[in-house]
Amino acid sequence: MFKEYGELSTKLYEITKPVGYSMGGDIEYYYEKLKNRQGPVLEAGVGTGRMLIPFLKEGITIDGVDISAEMLEQCKVNMREHQVNTNLFNQDLLQLDLKQTYQTIIMPTGSFCLLPGNHINAFLQRLYNHLKEGGQFIFDTLLPIDFHAGDMDISTHSLTEDSGILFTSTSEAIDWLEQKVSYIHKYELLRKGAIEKTEISHFILYWYGLKELELLLKNIGFGTVSYEIGYGQENDPSLITFIASKERH
Repeated sequence: MFKEYGELSTKLYEITKPVGYSMGGDIEYYYEKLKNRQGPVLEAGVGTGRMLIPFLKEGITIDGVDISAEMLEQCKVNMREHQVNTNLFNQDLLQLDLKQTYQTIIMPTGSFCLLPGNHINAFLQRLYNHLKEGGQFIFDTLLPIDFHAGDMDISTHSLTEDSGILFTSTSEAIDWLEQKVSYIHKYELLRKGAIEKTEISHFILYWYGLKELELLLKNIGFGTVSYEIGYGQENDPSLITFIASKERH
């Protein structure tokens, strides 16, 4: 019924979040976390390479994984344009199964919140298994502080002189028991005033309490767990970055 991360959402992502576009300072924040760490990095939910490509250009050894084939194809195009290259894996994060392990796995900008709450333990276990001893999992979570059911946002984005995307986001509902918010996202490809193609996405984000998430991480086996608010600036209480370390044995 719904199309998630398809052709039109990829086109819109490329327009609104191009390579090197920092969302609230996330690229700078994650670069500071990674620049002095040794060993390979994996970005989970790499998308079109917005963060991956600048890090490659800075000399960081980083791979990417994403469930969306469309996003990864655009990432390959972007890498060629920026004359960088790395490993990209088309996998569902809930079934993550790579041959190598990593010193650091990052999951910036709320991608963690896309994972269904009833599968979070299985995901964390798979991710833990892909970390080297002494490795770190660094990821953002979002709290729905400003969510209001029924809110609608409409925007237009040009592709060419006679074509563009009309994007409509409708805040659908908040479920306090399941700890999730849902949106209906509609992407319409317009050409000369007519709708040529439509994609509709059911966009769901899950949230966690701070102590709840700390317990989940420690139950998987992570040793030290800490967090920072608003990328260390504490000016955005809805954004929390967790840093979970896998202890050496």
